[in-house]
Amino acid sequence: MRTFYRSPDIMVTSDHVAVLRPHPARFRMTELRGAYIVRHGSATIRPLLEIRARYGDSDVQLFCTTDARTFGQVRRALIRALEQCKPARS
Repeated sequence: MRTFYRSPDIMVTSDHVAVLRPHPARFRMTELRGAYIVRHGSATIRPLLEIRARYGDSDVQLFCTTDARTFGQVRRALIRALEQCKPARS
């Protein structure tokens, strides 16, 4: 298992996304579908940035922050992890 990002709030690995706080949850990477970004707020104020995805039949929040740098790091880690878990094409 490879770790792409780790902080007190979230851990992104090749196997799962573990939300550590505020509400602990764990999502298997192979079950995540259609990850997308939601931006709340105005461009002049630090907007709330959120990463959401489909997990089974539910829409789940994977990460949320107002820190653009941290958001970018988590987004890139998630992209790399999702690319790694794609099945090989024959």
